[in-house]
Amino acid sequence: MKETNIATASLPQQCRPAVKELLKEIYGYTDFRDFEVYNDLSSGKDKLKISQGQLIEEVIEESEKSMKTDSVYNFLLTAPTGAGKSLLFQLPAIYLGQEYKLLTIVISPLKALIVDQVENLRDLGYEKVSYASSDLSPEEKNEAYRQVREGETDLFYLSPELLLAYDIKHFIGDRRIGLIVVDEAHTVTTWGKEFRVDYWFLGRHLDNLKKNLGYAFPVFALTATAVWNPRGGNDMVFETIRSLRIDPCRLFVGTVKRENIGFDIRLLTIEEDENYDKAKQRVIIGRTDDFLDEHKTIMYYPFAGSIDTRIKMWVRSTNWRLVSSYYGKKDKAQKAAIVEAFKEGDKRMIIATKAFGMGIDISDIDRVYHVAPSSTFVDYIQEIGRAARDKSIKGIAATDFHERDFYFMKRLHSAGAITQNQLGMILKKLWEIYLMKGKSKEMQVSLSDFEFAVKLPRKQNKLEYESDLGQVIKTALLWIEEDLSSRFGGQPIEINSRTLFTDGYVQEKTGDTAFRETYKKFMTPVVGAEGIYKVSFEALWESCFSEMGYREFKRDLYNGNLFEGVRAAAVGKHEVLLKEDAGDICTKLASLLKRLKDLLTVSLYGNKGKFEEDDLRSIFAEYDMDVPSAKRFLSSLLESRVEEGRSVSYISSTKKKDEDKLVFTVTRGFDLLLSRYQKLCSQRITGVKGDLLLFYTTPFSDLNMLLNLLSMLNVVDFTVEGGVPSVEVTVNMPEVLEKEVTSEAYKNFVLENNEKIFLEQIELFQLFFGNTSLDDEQRWEFIEDYFTGMNVEEMKKKYSPLG
Repeated sequence: MKETNIATASLPQQCRPAVKELLKEIYGYTDFRDFEVYNDLSSGKDKLKISQGQLIEEVIEESEKSMKTDSVYNFLLTAPTGAGKSLLFQLPAIYLGQEYKLLTIVISPLKALIVDQVENLRDLGYEKVSYASSDLSPEEKNEAYRQVREGETDLFYLSPELLLAYDIKHFIGDRRIGLIVVDEAHTVTTWGKEFRVDYWFLGRHLDNLKKNLGYAFPVFALTATAVWNPRGGNDMVFETIRSLRIDPCRLFVGTVKRENIGFDIRLLTIEEDENYDKAKQRVIIGRTDDFLDEHKTIMYYPFAGSIDTRIKMWVRSTNWRLVSSYYGKKDKAQKAAIVEAFKEGDKRMIIATKAFGMGIDISDIDRVYHVAPSSTFVDYIQEIGRAARDKSIKGIAATDFHERDFYFMKRLHSAGAITQNQLGMILKKLWEIYLMKGKSKEMQVSLSDFEFAVKLPRKQNKLEYESDLGQVIKTALLWIEEDLSSRFGGQPIEINSRTLFTDGYVQEKTGDTAFRETYKKFMTPVVGAEGIYKVSFEALWESCFSEMGYREFKRDLYNGNLFEGVRAAAVGKHEVLLKEDAGDICTKLASLLKRLKDLLTVSLYGNKGKFEEDDLRSIFAEYDMDVPSAKRFLSSLLESRVEEGRSVSYISSTKKKDEDKLVFTVTRGFDLLLSRYQKLCSQRITGVKGDLLLFYTTPFSDLNMLLNLLSMLNVVDFTVEGGVPSVEVTVNMPEVLEKEVTSEAYKNFVLENNEKIFLEQIELFQLFFGNTSLDDEQRWEFIEDYFTGMNVEEMKKKYSPLG
């Protein structure tokens, strides 16, 4: 990697006069601000000051160079909140638009962040700025795209999801891109692996963008927090460079220290008549009384579901009017009203999940309190950095720490965890699809092909379920891609995200000729399949339903409500390979379901519905399924069905006390479901070993689940086309896939490294919160050490209370 340190980057001495004039004209500043960066972390922590103007000039020069050559540098800057990062890309964008009519696209992860920056620029009198996000109506988005295409916008803010969803010409027409900015770039590596997987596709998308457009442009990535640790497994700086594919890159690592933020960290003492929860409640009530007295506070709590209850427990009723909750599921209007009330001082405290903060430009917050440690130490530094953006204010980061606090962290970590066993099943399924598709090097692979491998509760809202499924499956596939590439070199497989729509299928059961005639430009009847049409969904949406948003269009398509007066819905094409004769398959399933029914019935009437993992072992052993596979089969069979417009579940589970085993509880009604699958199998699974069956069925239907169950029993292989989103998989080294699939047990190093990092995060928080003798200076030194590459073992030696 051709990473270039500042010491050898030869920054310009100053910015050109025309840009300085824009600084005064638009922002009202007469001069640029200086900020501190490390000179060369590979050789020490020496710092130097550079001017915003120097970096702005460097960015402009690279953009100008891109108009003449494909050889341009990219940029990655880390600098603390309040360093003026937005000016560093906004001013080049304004200049490049004014001077060369070049377009700058800013890719930003949060809608609040986008709206805030756009409105601030418009308030300053700059009008050639606009944005597009999923919150806008189709008409508003189309108007924003028109302004970009016709040159009325030079600075265009866009969410990663929208950028990845369409061909770039959809947004920009014939405009030339001069600069692409990735704001809050730490989300590429943190959220890309945990939260919104599409960010992980961003780098390869930008790479393809340059190839398709036929010219280069610099990419400028910025963030407040990124760990520099090229020798360790927790590096974020170089992983961001790799993930965004911005080599060659000029790297500017700013100091992380915030001079005007101090710490108030205490150890929670549980008194004789208290348990942990009571002690926590006692100290937080004391904290809120203090915080509500002339302070403005963010209080971070990990779980959205119980925040509103906690307010009633932690805040005296006379102060409820001063406090509000904030979490992801609140609607747009609620969130906007809460932020405005907090900004104006009508609310003095927000009790929030991590959803609150990034992009909320409120300068007078002076207290940030953590009920429990954040998901990672980097998140913690991001969150406390939201205090005291106004440098004249003294901010305080506070917490009352107890070892039991890690319960929250561990619960959040385990909730979305992907297991080695699941990754092994997904890899095996990928190989089966490769064989079924005739060893085709390039394949479209439906996400529902892998549904059996993950345990996700069904939801009444199919789009939410699809989104959850996509997050898990795409993450797993990308981890497999990274693992195989690391161990075997090259790219044994490549995963690429598809656009919003792939071509799919619609089923219309009434034979309505008017329907066929109306949409014949977009639908082709499938030969031999009555009422089934191959559909270009994107063309259909843009030509016939453009007034609808994407989610609304897809929801109605799934539910059969899109076409007025006609019951027609999206279906997936399921190709099913029988690995045994159909009669034997149905007999095997019937036998298993009968044994399960006997176990569940005895449990229901003899043991209050309870049974244990060991009870499954004897039943599933003869089907060559271990206990984890048995649990997955049972959960898929009985958990979270959507019936008659409501979500129901016939089984639940809890961990046995002091054992890593589950106790299951079954409820009445399961027998009807078992009978339904047995009957469905005998009706739809016909033929002999080696036959290929073809079904068209709605996404996440009972037939789709039956095929997943039979796949787990290893009696069928199946693939799905259309109906749900897919990814593009390129198999470059099939011998590597075959080797891993046939090995005893596949182990994914990405998962192993993530687990190691998670345990290290706990150790970091234990050190940071557990040593109450550290003063503010020492705590910032601790933070700097971690962010500049000191490993956890070295930090334990330096900062242990016993050291």
